[in-house]
Parts: sequence; C-alpha cells; structure tokens
Amino acid sequence: MRLRTNKSSWWLSAFALAAPFFIVALAPLSAQADPPFQASQRFIETGQTTEARRALESELRIRPDNVEARYNLAILLEQSGHTSDAISLYRENLATSWHLPSLANLASALKESGKTSEAQQWLEKGTTVLKHEATPWYMLAAISEQQGNITQATTQHRKALKADPLNGYAYLHYAAFQSRHKLADHGIKQGDKATRLLPDCAPCWRIYGDILRDSRMQQKALTAYQRSLAIDPSKQTRQQLISTLRSLGYKQRADQIQRGLDTHSNLKPESK
Repeated sequence: MRLRTNKSSWWLSAFALAAPFFIVALAPLSAQADPPFQASQRFIETGQTTEARRALESELRIRPDNVEARYNLAILLEQSGHTSDAISLYRENLATSWHLPSLANLASALKESGKTSEAQQWLEKGTTVLKHEATPWYMLAAISEQQGNITQATTQHRKALKADPLNGYAYLHYAAFQSRHKLADHGIKQGDKATRLLPDCAPCWRIYGDILRDSRMQQKALTAYQRSLAIDPSKQTRQQLISTLRSLGYKQRADQIQRGLDTHSNLKPESK
C-alpha cells in the first residue's frame, strides 16, 4: 500500500487529484536485511510513523542524495504538523534535483502557510525547467483564480494542456475552472477529455458529474456518478447520485439508495 499526501482543498477538490503524489515504496525485503529506506516502508505499512521517520532520517545520514527518502520524510513531517521542517526538506530536494512531487508539495505547503508569492516563484521556475509537465501550470492557474485574475488563470490552464496534452488532471482542472466561471461550454468538453484519459479515476468521474449537473445535463451526470461508484462506492458520490435521481423524478429509487446509505452509516463496528 502507498500513502497519499494529505493536501488541503485549495487545489480543487482536490489537489490530490491533480498531483497524485505518493510515498515512494519499494518491494519489501526480509526483516533481517532491510536497509533503512526499505525498513521505513514496512513501518509505514503498519502505521508506525515514528519508526518510519527515524528510519528515513537514518537513510539520509547514510545516503544524503536519496531524493525519495527526503520526500517521504517531508510528507511524514507535514502530516504530523511540522510544516516548516517539511518545507525545508522539499527545498533541499529541489536544490539538487527538480523532483516534481517535491515541487508540488512545496508550493502547496507554502501557499497554506501564507507564502503565496514564494509558491508562485517556485512554480514559475518549474515551468521553465520541467517544460513537459502540466502540474506547475495548473497550480499557478489555481493561484491566479484565487487572486481573481481569471484571464491569467485561463492562459495558464491552456499552457498546462500544451505542456502535456495527455495529462488528464490538467483537463479536469480546466474543466472545473470553466464550470465555476461559466466559460466556453462550462467545462463539458474538457471534462469528457479528462475521463477519457483517466477512465479508472473515481473522483474524476464524480467531478465530471458535478460539471454536467451544473450545466443541467442531469441524465449524463447520473451516468458519470454511476461510473464513479462502480470504481469506488464513496458516500459523497452516492449522495450526489441520490440528489440527481430526485431531480430527475426517480424518487423511489433515490429513497431506496438513501435508506441503504443511512443503514450503512448507522452500523457500528463489532466490539472485539
């Protein structure tokens, strides 16, 4: 199992969609022969965060050029509330290698810490070095949108698509942006492209469903929610499905699903 970074909703519902960066995992070795980096993966798998942190710190003392170890350590520190230490580690990584996950997490952490200008500076550097990556561009677009500069955000979204025409998350971000601001076809075309590129992404189908629903394309939204639920039966998507069914007049079916959802929510885990 690999762990996802825990980002705020600032980057869309979410930035985790746009930049799905994970703690880097290697195949487990035997417990007796595990060097620190591999040992950290076992600790992460079993929820032993403190031990994982110590193992990663040990790994960096032995191999200070291990970008993945430093990145993983930064994530663990950020998740435990040590954001400034995590930021320092992301910066250290970027001083030796333009590691895209470190850049994305650094920009997000800086933004959340109120250092938007520095986040923009790092992302702008990233667009010149990582010329074929869409991520820095659509993260810049998110900042521009938040600052109210819709024209600049539009340009940055387009540059993201030009940098990497096969990045489904870039299309998804642009689609949601267009939907929010009622631009072009309100994101329908870009959302469709995103789901074609990411057919197994449950949150992508849910967001596309929201875009379709906002454009009063309820039947197509229903299909998108169903596709999302077939991949991952999340409560949020099921609630959207229920609401869409009601708006289409399928009250009995909506009530049936709602009862099942309520029953599941009320179930308590068995005591051990």
